[in-house]
Amino acid sequence: MNSFLPSRLSVERVAARVGLISDTHMPERCAAFPASLFDVLRGVDLLLHAGDVGELWVLDHLSTIAPVVAVHGNDDTQAAKRELPYQQLVSIAGQRILLWHSHYPDPAVEMAHRGGSWYPILARLAEHGQQAGAKVVVFGHAHIPMTYQYEDVLLVNPGALASGSAFTHQTHQTVALLFIRDDRTPFVTHVDLAVPNQAYVPNIDWEAGFEVASNKFEATIVEEDLVEDISMLRKQTFSDLEAMKGAILRLSHQCWAGEQQYITRSGLLNEIEQDTRIPIADKEKAGAILAGR
Repeated sequence: MNSFLPSRLSVERVAARVGLISDTHMPERCAAFPASLFDVLRGVDLLLHAGDVGELWVLDHLSTIAPVVAVHGNDDTQAAKRELPYQQLVSIAGQRILLWHSHYPDPAVEMAHRGGSWYPILARLAEHGQQAGAKVVVFGHAHIPMTYQYEDVLLVNPGALASGSAFTHQTHQTVALLFIRDDRTPFVTHVDLAVPNQAYVPNIDWEAGFEVASNKFEATIVEEDLVEDISMLRKQTFSDLEAMKGAILRLSHQCWAGEQQYITRSGLLNEIEQDTRIPIADKEKAGAILAGR
C-alpha cells in the first residue's frame, strides 16, 4: 500500500485510505476478479463501488477486504437497482465524498448526453458535488480512469474492470486509491491491475473530447465487416432479448478470455442458430440482418 503513496504524501500524515472501484458488471461481462485486485486494495479502510456492480455477491467478495459502500449504475442488475441507491454521501477522516455512477436516470436523456466535449460532463459532476458540500466526487460509468480538479471539487473515476458493452474489450482494468491526509487534503493514485506493482497515470487529453479518451480504454472485438450489422442488430426488438444477449455474450467471453480475437459473422450466426432458447422468429430476424451480405 505504501508503494502507491503520492510523492507529496508521507505515510505518517495519512488519515484514511479508501479503495475505489467501478463497473465490474460481474459476471455478465467480467467472469472473475483480476488476480491482483485483492493485493492492490488490501489495507484500505473503506471501499467505494461507483456502480454497475452486477450481481450483489460482488460486494460480498469485496467486503473481505474492507467495508463496502456502493451505488447502482444504469446497466446494473435488477437486484442492484433495487437494493442500492442512485447516489450516496460518505464522510471519512473529515472529508465528504459524493459517490454516484453519474448516469442520467432517464435512458433517453442519457443517450442524448453521451460523448462530445469533456467540459459539460465535468461541470455536471462538480455541480453535484458542490450541491452536497462534497470536495471529492467518485463516479463510474465512463470506463475511463481519471482525476480532474474542477474548481473546488476533485473528480475521480477509478476506471473499470469490465467492458462498456458486449462488443468491446476493456484494454486497461484499473482501480484507484484515495488517500485522505490529516488536513483533509485528498490524493489519488490509479493502478492498472495488469501492472499491479506501480502507479498508473491515465494521461487524458481533455481538449480531444470524450470519444478519444474512450477509444484509449476500449477496443472493438467485432470483425470489421460485421460492425454495421451489429449496430442494426442492437436496434431490433426481440421477444426474448435475454436469450439473444446470452448467445452474443458467450462469444464475447471467448474474446475476453483470449480464446479468439473477434466475434465473426459465421460464429455469431452459428451461435444464434444453435441456441434452443432463442425463439424461431428472433432467429429469423437476426439471420436476415447477419446473412444479408
